[in-house]
Amino acid sequence: MKTLYIIRHAKSSWEYDELHDLERPLTERGVRDAGVMGDFLHKKDIHPGIVISSPALRALTTARIICDAVGYDKNKIELHADLYFKEIPEIVKVIKDKGMHHNVVFIFGHNPTFSNLAHAFTKTFTEMMPTCSIVAIDFDVDSWQLAELTKGQLKFFESPKKHR
Repeated sequence: MKTLYIIRHAKSSWEYDELHDLERPLTERGVRDAGVMGDFLHKKDIHPGIVISSPALRALTTARIICDAVGYDKNKIELHADLYFKEIPEIVKVIKDKGMHHNVVFIFGHNPTFSNLAHAFTKTFTEMMPTCSIVAIDFDVDSWQLAELTKGQLKFFESPKKHR
């Protein structure tokens, strides 16, 4: 069994016009929401084998906060440019290549791609992921190479709003 956690970055700030999109920080609410979702995963005893993040500051900061909560060394977070607004085939390749030796993969990134990815893997997920939400998908396979689009089973969909 393989499980993918698709995690959209927490709420980010548009306050600083001079910042490049990659450098936008989280808002205070975003920091709080990331902590809430990290606590949710910790209470469910969910621990990643690998964490892969978009290089955008808002995604990486979300990943660091959640990793702290679940006991994953945030220095081991792998940054991958393909999680920053690439298409589904590129992201699937990242999951299959980087997740190869791990049963549980966390990825941190952006909409609309992440909502579309969750739908593509399950066909039952039809929401647009709000900030800092998590879609967990199980694959009844022994290798990520065998994980196919439409073959995943939605395990859960959680957002900070449910846990505030």
